[in-house]
Amino acid sequence: MPSVSPVARAALVSATAVGAVLSLSGCDALITMFGGGNAFEVAVGDCFVEEEMLVSGADSEVSDVPLVDCAEPHDSEIYYVFDMEGDTFPGQEAVWAEADETCQGQAFTDFVGLAFTESEIFTGSLAPSEESWDRMNDREVVCYVFTEESTTGSLQGANR
Repeated sequence: MPSVSPVARAALVSATAVGAVLSLSGCDALITMFGGGNAFEVAVGDCFVEEEMLVSGADSEVSDVPLVDCAEPHDSEIYYVFDMEGDTFPGQEAVWAEADETCQGQAFTDFVGLAFTESEIFTGSLAPSEESWDRMNDREVVCYVFTEESTTGSLQGANR
């Protein structure tokens, strides 16, 4: 199963405790499909509410990402997906470093219209865990943008 980064894990615990939407940059999280879904079946353009994803275990593995129609209120949108290289799991810190570098890089700028460092929009990612890498040949990193406030429509070209 994909896992959530330590930053996202702390944010998820905090958001759950106060019942609020996550508001930390660099968070990683997921969404589920209508009526329940699989974290391995999300795609670019899917929208979700970050605090509703199903996270479990010490490694903060995500199994379900509840998707919503982007016309409905949501705070997160998947904007980029890429595969990591290599046969051997590089370690969770290396996975998160590559995810952050890629998700906060040119892909973010191309999608939002501003560089990550200039934007008020945050980014997160879903990335392979050691278990999913080894058992399911999972190399996919899912990048998503999210906002502190609920929004409707796409954040593509938001320029903010």
